[in-house]
Amino acid sequence: MIKLFLAEDEIAMRDGIKRHIHWAEEGIDFCGEAGDGELAWPMILEQKPDIVITDIKMPFMDGLQLSRLIRRELPDTRIIILSGYSEFEYAQEALRLGVSEYLLKPIMPKQLLEVVRKQAAAVEEEKKNREMRIDWLQEEEREKDEHNRRKLFRMLISGDMASHEILEFADSIGLQLGAPYYRLLLAFVLYDADYRNQERVDEILQGIADEVPGCFVFEHSVDSVAVLVTGKTPEDVEDKTQQLEGRINGSVQEAKELHFFMSAGRTVSHLSEIHTVYREVYRTASHRYFLTPDQMVTSETPISRLLTENNPNPINTDSALQNGNLRSIWENFMRTGTQQETKDFVSDVFSSVGEDNVQSLLFLNYLTMDCYFTMVRFLKDLGKDPGEVNNAVGDINAVMGALKSAEDSERYLTDYLQEVIRQRDSSTSRRNDQLIQTATAYIDAHFTDGSLSLQETASAVGLSPNRFSTLFSHELGMTFIEYLINKRMERACELLMTTDLKSFEVAYRSGYNDPHYFSATFKKSMGMSPTEYRQRRETKDTAGSSLS
Repeated sequence: MIKLFLAEDEIAMRDGIKRHIHWAEEGIDFCGEAGDGELAWPMILEQKPDIVITDIKMPFMDGLQLSRLIRRELPDTRIIILSGYSEFEYAQEALRLGVSEYLLKPIMPKQLLEVVRKQAAAVEEEKKNREMRIDWLQEEEREKDEHNRRKLFRMLISGDMASHEILEFADSIGLQLGAPYYRLLLAFVLYDADYRNQERVDEILQGIADEVPGCFVFEHSVDSVAVLVTGKTPEDVEDKTQQLEGRINGSVQEAKELHFFMSAGRTVSHLSEIHTVYREVYRTASHRYFLTPDQMVTSETPISRLLTENNPNPINTDSALQNGNLRSIWENFMRTGTQQETKDFVSDVFSSVGEDNVQSLLFLNYLTMDCYFTMVRFLKDLGKDPGEVNNAVGDINAVMGALKSAEDSERYLTDYLQEVIRQRDSSTSRRNDQLIQTATAYIDAHFTDGSLSLQETASAVGLSPNRFSTLFSHELGMTFIEYLINKRMERACELLMTTDLKSFEVAYRSGYNDPHYFSATFKKSMGMSPTEYRQRRETKDTAGSSLS
């Protein structure tokens, strides 16, 4: 609700304004009144009204003196001056102070109400623009933060950067990584092929480290995040790790259709060791397809023990032939696994079926054929031709005719699976290209709409805001906000150089509802104000005229 304050020394005038206009019905809170500027000022500071109506002639402190104070301390407050004087110097001073309206007495309630309505509408528009600007700045800051976090994570796991360089960059983006001890985790949200609520997955992954001090979350994949846990002691690190496990466990239990898996590295005392720990953690995480969900495993646990003691559905002859457990696991890997994990995954398959089974040539033939047909079906669902993979890897009939050992089968299935994942990633890349083309076309068509947002654009291409933001910056090398600003600056430069539109008109036609924010953004982007940029055209025109 708009707040209005009245400063008027004439009691009859003050009562008339207060009582003859039904302020509440107009959506206006009549928040206070005073008989002179000196009494009014502390009340105005306390109430912070959106509109002040003040008489110009009052004892102790007149309306102009009051207006100066208001303009200095509450620059967004709109001022309406009432005056019984038509002298030019009063009006001139009022204009210099940025007074919104200068009305001569006597004034009828209806006339005053129309003026107040006009100013109230302007206040509402300013509030809307201010809120939009705040949302925009927060979105810009969030995208920038995500971009810098991705860069920091690459620095952590690459092994190419010295610890002091990593810490300096982390400090520059507001992350205090320095600590006596570190532990790296990979946290996955597991879901089946029918689960479609990617926003819920994003929410869980991004929220697992909230309110756990000393934990830093980084994007890792569509269904996982990396968490760097820091602590003063190994026990401190372990305690925070348990908090994180409990947090993600509670989140997936609420979702019901989801499960989680966490792979935890060993605790180390040097940041430079994280890149080595990452390889260990990632290796352990590659076994998640065979292990009990909703738990955390550590990279120090022997792989053989994990696969033999922690497998809820061992892949034995019965399960492979009757229950289709292997088929389900293989399909799940083809949906979410990576090229780097294929060799370990296939090795886990053979480890899980048991030594006796892999010694049986009959079982090996069945296992190989079943995995092969599972991959062929997956390729066809992608719209791919399995014949291309057969040509690249080897014809299945020839392979089966020469199959003599588990090593032969494992090698063939690994090669075939790697090609399937490559084909899947190629399809995903093309889909991503199409999504980005659709998104940029949408932005290009709507960038002059001041309310255009990342959320709106993400919805237009059918992605969650978080997934869209990540995909957009990964594919184009710039954030959504940066792309949008570039489009708007291009339009603004064009209008400044080819038209005589005023700066505020250029702002509106370039997608900015707030001319002041437009000017600030233009100067930040172009290194000069809109006026200075336009002067370049005038300089060129003058030079051209002198030459002629």
